[in-house]
Amino acid sequence: MTRRTPLATSSTGRRTVVRRLAPVAVLGAALALSACQTQSPVQTDVTYNPADGVPVDLGAVQLRDLVVIGTGKGKAGVLSAAVSNSGGQPERVAFALPNSSPVYATAPANSSQPLSDGNQVQLSQMPVDPGDVVQLNVQSPGARSVVVTVPVVPPDNYYSTLSPTSAPTSTTSGSSGSATATTTP
Repeated sequence: MTRRTPLATSSTGRRTVVRRLAPVAVLGAALALSACQTQSPVQTDVTYNPADGVPVDLGAVQLRDLVVIGTGKGKAGVLSAAVSNSGGQPERVAFALPNSSPVYATAPANSSQPLSDGNQVQLSQMPVDPGDVVQLNVQSPGARSVVVTVPVVPPDNYYSTLSPTSAPTSTTSGSSGSATATTTP
């Protein structure tokens, strides 16, 4: 006599094991994949400047998206930024490259406007070409001097209207309340 084992018993045993292990495998995969998020920060939690330029805070005067528009090394460069002055008095802001004379702009009281709106604020000689950065000393009477690393961009796209002129601008007085630029102290 030969002994026979029914086929149904052996295949049912395998199915039972698979049915028991499948939920455990799915749960393990879900836990493993969810752990990836703990190693990757959410981008909205990371602070960054969504602009070409850099921010500068000088007490009541704040500059946003500060860049230098230049055409080449040894040539003039124009400063561009959004300037706001929350103070009740106009503030004079000085900008200087290392080892050079400062240029000035005035931010009217209680205002927010472009830095080079009508009157260009120019640096006489850029030490670098567009695509590089410069160290710029920025100061106002109501705050300490700040040295920032500012990108130099070419006068393309939305900077095309801010191409440097041949010589730095002189003191002008704007009746519209725009920032005024000067090259002398």
